[in-house]
Amino acid sequence: MMKESVRQMVYTADSQAFKRALPLVVASAITAYSLKHGPQPLVPQIAASFSLGPAEGSLVVAAEMLGASVMLLVVMFCSAFMNRKKVTGYSLLAAGLLAVIASLVPSFPLLVVIRFIQGILIGTFPALLTAYINEEFEERLTGRLIGLYLGSTAAGGLLGRFLSTLMSGFLSWRITLASLGAAGMVTAVFYLWFLPAPHHQESPHINSFRMLLPLFGDRRLLLLDVIGFALMGSFAAIYTYMTFVLSDAPYFFSKTQLAPIFLFQICGTISSALAGRWTDTHGNGLIMRYALVVLLAGAAITLLPPAAAKCIGLGIFIAGMFAAHTAATGWIGRLPHIPKAPATSLYMLSYYMGGSALSILGGILYHAFGWVGVTAMILTAGALAMICCFLLTERNRVPAADENRIHQSI
Repeated sequence: MMKESVRQMVYTADSQAFKRALPLVVASAITAYSLKHGPQPLVPQIAASFSLGPAEGSLVVAAEMLGASVMLLVVMFCSAFMNRKKVTGYSLLAAGLLAVIASLVPSFPLLVVIRFIQGILIGTFPALLTAYINEEFEERLTGRLIGLYLGSTAAGGLLGRFLSTLMSGFLSWRITLASLGAAGMVTAVFYLWFLPAPHHQESPHINSFRMLLPLFGDRRLLLLDVIGFALMGSFAAIYTYMTFVLSDAPYFFSKTQLAPIFLFQICGTISSALAGRWTDTHGNGLIMRYALVVLLAGAAITLLPPAAAKCIGLGIFIAGMFAAHTAATGWIGRLPHIPKAPATSLYMLSYYMGGSALSILGGILYHAFGWVGVTAMILTAGALAMICCFLLTERNRVPAADENRIHQSI
């Protein structure tokens, strides 16, 4: 009875705590993901600064994703021990400080180490901030807030890439990194000072660990993890090496001309919203198959020589990728007899590991075969995702009506 009454003491829509938390959740997500993705378009400039090739330069992206993967693994097992506000707030503060330090480093290996640590810090956000929302606010608000948080992460990735590309056309990559870091530190101070402290965090117990064991043997979840690996790996590779292609002959795009290509992530924001709605009526498997066809078509279009074709293909690819990612994450939430939060953490772990691994492989292929090599890798990854989607047979899908009911109860 006491536990139920405590649970009822959550923040409501008209409470001051809700009004304080809402802008802080948005601002922290935007800033964290700007720090995460902002250095990606700076890779050519960083590589040139240290006299490196594309594959070595891509370690700036891969190291951060590897660090995020490590932290997602830790959070999957230990989230019950972590204070949601303090861990995410101080992680954002430290990540911002590290970005400022990274702008001063004299060697590339040290920059890669800093990016790895940044990945660890920013990797606290996906699970812990979502847990904070679920635990501290009344149930009818959590869907809205989590949706707002996820939208803010996408906006942060877009804003970070766009501003970095734009700023690097006038300023050095070092000043650009320092600016992103300063914004992160300022946001973290407000976040730590004003975000309401968590009151409903569950206490850890031995069953928290035992319930994770079946995840590693579930065929459906493993197939979805492979899909996540392929999706993020393809996305990281196409954005990283498209900047090399358009910066080089015969296009010679300037930094300011490159900046708008990162606005194509809006295609992903729109496709995610549509895919989320369509999966409720048509099922996750069907929507994922269509999304993967769109992804493959977009990647193939980028093989055409005109710069306009490459940009159009990129937009189509991004729309397909985010729609497939939405279908995959929704599918995980609707699998019966699967603990949702750890399963999602495992999927996100595979997702970021794919970004790290295929970023490096894409650099090797770009050095050896140019854009054709990168595109071949992306098409192969998309085909692998399609095979996994077909292997998730119809009998493993929950009927659409049941999916919606399960989704509403989560």
